[in-house]
Amino acid sequence: MKKILLILTALLSIGHAIAQTQLTEKPKISAVGLGTVTAFPNAAQITINLKHLKPTLREAINENQKTADAVLKIIRNYVSDSTGIKTSLISTDKSTVWNDKLNKEVFLGFESSQKIIFTLNDLKRMQDFTEELLKTKFNKIGRISYFNTEAQEFNKKAQELAVLDAIETTKRLANTAGIRTGKILYMQSSASPNDSSNNRVDTYEFESYGKGMGGRGVSSSGDLIKYSVSVTTYTEIMD
Repeated sequence: MKKILLILTALLSIGHAIAQTQLTEKPKISAVGLGTVTAFPNAAQITINLKHLKPTLREAINENQKTADAVLKIIRNYVSDSTGIKTSLISTDKSTVWNDKLNKEVFLGFESSQKIIFTLNDLKRMQDFTEELLKTKFNKIGRISYFNTEAQEFNKKAQELAVLDAIETTKRLANTAGIRTGKILYMQSSASPNDSSNNRVDTYEFESYGKGMGGRGVSSSGDLIKYSVSVTTYTEIMD
């Protein structure tokens, strides 16, 4: 049995090597096509930071918990499934500041902090959400990651446009050179439609000052997202 498996593996390896050699030896035209689709985001993942400084550790934790409860109560009105809300553990530490006159660190109190992350699937409700959030004692919106729930379809469309672009480029080059082309020997896409790593627009650090938002402000639409894919093709040159 082991001998049969070894023979099959060797044959497969040889077959692959022959195919690669034939691909390398055949005269061909190499072309790269680019496809791009743009769309505005329709959803966002939001990170809310809580932070409280109090004289005692217990006071800091209690204040943090009150704020977390208030923020979570608001968030539940904007999500269809509360299991998608992620809440970190409460982190605590001593807070000090350097005093030049005393030439030493001065104790300010105990600090508690926590993060709450959730996805807002309807950006039309962003303004209403931030207005409600400002009524709580949250520290800041640490991050907003805008995306579109139809990203997979946009990436597929970009792939298709990239293939058409590569084929058009191949035909144009062949016509200019006066050569005849055959079948496509090889095709490779730069990305999978399921890859959403580059299909988000992130913004950071929206501080809360009283009843307003510091920094750039919160956008209810986000910036335009570009879905770009490149496709490489090798097309046979006929004798």
